[in-house]
Amino acid sequence: MYTYLIGFCDEVRPISRIDKKTGEVSSSIDVTITFEGRDKQGYLIKSTETISYDFSLKPQFDSLKGKYIAVPYRFLNTRNGAYMFPDDSLNFQVFNENPFASKELKPSK
Repeated sequence: MYTYLIGFCDEVRPISRIDKKTGEVSSSIDVTITFEGRDKQGYLIKSTETISYDFSLKPQFDSLKGKYIAVPYRFLNTRNGAYMFPDDSLNFQVFNENPFASKELKPSK
């Protein structure tokens, strides 16, 4: 099953790690995404996720910074538990504005 993490792309941070045994340097990026919504009483709810990706995706995510994005996730149920992880086989969806802030959307009752 697939699902999407939808939120504002706040930050794209390069990360370098050094393997202490081999001295090999590995590079990746941490992408910070913030979801913002309101509960039934109108109070602000924020949730932030940081997702790690291969460093080769940095230019793509740099261009998404400051926009709303939908990150595809794969959800797997196994006998050892349930797992959810970003899926690189699907494309990101990009929005200039918060797709949940549309005036046409009405809260569910």
